[in-house]
Amino acid sequence: MQTSEITTDPARAAAGTVPDAVHEVHWSVGLRRAVAFRNVSALYLLAFMVAVFALWVPDTFLTSGTWRSLLSDQAITCLVAVGLVVPTAAGVIDLAIGAEVGLGAVLVARLLVGHVPLPVAVVLSLLAGAAVGGFSWLMITRARIPSFIATLAIASLLAAATAWVSDSQQIVDLPAGFAELGTGQLFGITYPVYVMLAVAGLLWYVLERTPAGRRVYATGGNAGAMGGNSEAAALAGVRVSRIVLSALVTSGVVAALGGLLLTSQLSTGDPTVGPGYLLPVIAAVFLGSTQFRGGRFNIWGTVVAAYTLAVGVKGLQLAGLPVWIPDLFNGAALLAAVGLAAWRPPTVTRREALRRLVRNNTTTARAGRRARRSALLARAATPTAAAGTVPDAVHEVHWSVGLRRAVAFRNVSALYLLAFMVTVFALWVPDTFLTSGTWRSLLSDQAITCLVAVGLVVPTAAGVIDLAIGAEVGLGAVLVARLLVGHVPLPVAVVLSLLAGAAVGGFSWLMITRARIPSFIATLAIASLLAAATAWVSDSQQIVDLPAGFAELGTGQLFGITYPVYVMLAVAGLLWYVLEHTPAGRRIHATGGNPQAAALVGVRPSRIVLSALVTSGVVAALGGLLLTSQLSTGDPTVGPGYLLPVIAAVFLGSTQFRGGRFNIWGTVVAAYTLAVGVKGLQLAGLPVWIPDLFNGAALLAAVGLAAWRRTPGTRTIDPGRSKRPQPAAR
Repeated sequence: MQTSEITTDPARAAAGTVPDAVHEVHWSVGLRRAVAFRNVSALYLLAFMVAVFALWVPDTFLTSGTWRSLLSDQAITCLVAVGLVVPTAAGVIDLAIGAEVGLGAVLVARLLVGHVPLPVAVVLSLLAGAAVGGFSWLMITRARIPSFIATLAIASLLAAATAWVSDSQQIVDLPAGFAELGTGQLFGITYPVYVMLAVAGLLWYVLERTPAGRRVYATGGNAGAMGGNSEAAALAGVRVSRIVLSALVTSGVVAALGGLLLTSQLSTGDPTVGPGYLLPVIAAVFLGSTQFRGGRFNIWGTVVAAYTLAVGVKGLQLAGLPVWIPDLFNGAALLAAVGLAAWRPPTVTRREALRRLVRNNTTTARAGRRARRSALLARAATPTAAAGTVPDAVHEVHWSVGLRRAVAFRNVSALYLLAFMVTVFALWVPDTFLTSGTWRSLLSDQAITCLVAVGLVVPTAAGVIDLAIGAEVGLGAVLVARLLVGHVPLPVAVVLSLLAGAAVGGFSWLMITRARIPSFIATLAIASLLAAATAWVSDSQQIVDLPAGFAELGTGQLFGITYPVYVMLAVAGLLWYVLEHTPAGRRIHATGGNPQAAALVGVRPSRIVLSALVTSGVVAALGGLLLTSQLSTGDPTVGPGYLLPVIAAVFLGSTQFRGGRFNIWGTVVAAYTLAVGVKGLQLAGLPVWIPDLFNGAALLAAVGLAAWRRTPGTRTIDPGRSKRPQPAAR
């Protein structure tokens, strides 16, 4: 009996024989897509930079030693980046990745100098990285803290852990054989390059060729995937929480591996090396997402992007440009990468777009839009008519319920925490904590942090996460100092510094609303740009010899209280009035709550975000110049230290007084509550890393408490919900 041939091509079975011409068209379309700029832009950029630097600095750029060192030096950055691809593809933004590298670097060094065998030290370091990933998973999925906030706080905890493990000093005298891991060579290439390629190949196979990889992409491919809340993937049978856990553990292990290879290269456990990896790694991951896979995070695109960025930085350094060039280049690259990933070609032709622009901006069209917006705002502001007279008993109940709510722990937890800490430290260190000098210094020293925090309330209430707030303080601090030593009059220097803060806010607005870059990514990149600008303005040195009268702004006193406290209270009062008692404040909260719904009732979210970011930038610049006035020095290093305390105060303040809404006086109370905790622990003689630990834990507790407040108080299921609704009787 003869067997007939079974057709295995479903396309041919369904439609018959496909003409060769169609295959030729498909082949040509595929080729054009493969070599299109949007698909391999990093390769075109790499070729362009190689050509430029080959002509600019041929004597140093074209040497084999330069390329071998670039390949080896970038291997660890590339290794950490390919590890970060996994959680990013699952929808998790891990801002603790640099701190994880730093912890791995010092932990393996501490174990080795403690005479722990090398294999055991390596395994324990990798397990520590896995434990960090597991803790991040708990905060994101169980405490329901947004991933970028959770990992920002965890980065602070890891900074404290790194300082504790290393005693804030370099760990030296490592075993001689350990250096072979990072510096040994095979065919002229160091071992970390081979480790990176092996890890990249393994992760590529898992992500692209296994069901686990498809589940990772399914988890991250949903709008709600941030924080592991991907409903569509869950409905398809994917266990989202497990995927996020495995992704974070993988990233933590790879980051720890990068840290121990770095320590092997340096032959030193350096506690300061970790944070420098954050921006290059994130830039490589996002630029890599635009390569090869049509906007999807992928391994080999990340490898190409990492080395493309490294070639740019290396070439600029060889050309003799300043030391702040890497910050500038990496920040710009991150903005370009995410902006390119978010860019989509216009759906209409340029002629039609111009025609619509002209048609929609006539006098009649603008008047019609204003009238419709006024009607919508008036309708939204109209109070609901009373349904009748309310009995007095109801008023009595409302009054008692309101009182209980006002003094409930969930509404004023910061005040209870403040009272508890005051009691503890009064008993622990009464000789120093209970003095009037301590409280006056605490009130004055915390005024600038509190001032910057109340300014940050405005964009946060509008739904914008500004991770550049510390860098804005630093820029304001050095800019006013540079202007003053340049003999610019004090009023002009102050105004120019505030205008610079407003300009930073405007640039952030452009990146967020026009380039459509997520606010925490855009402001992270802008923080790097501002770090470069701060280094350029200050020449990476303290600016001294300021005019004597300028110090009066920050140190002058009225009734024993320094002027910055009064400035903070004035700004807080003004912003409180705007947010709570004006239509502009209601629009800000509406934009932060639901920008689409706000737009439907006539609010312009883009304008609200612009005004919020400009306000925050001006207040941050004001804080920077007051700080310079207090120090009588323009210090380029002071800005980043304000980021975590300010964000922690804003989020902890959102749990106070206003039922989970970002507000001014809650932020003021939260800022001083955190300051009392840090001050008391320092007076008790605890180590210098206590502020990082305390602020990181406070941020996790604050955001976790805010998320808990939004959870229904009971999980009782209404039995009626399980019944199918019956049609109404006719």
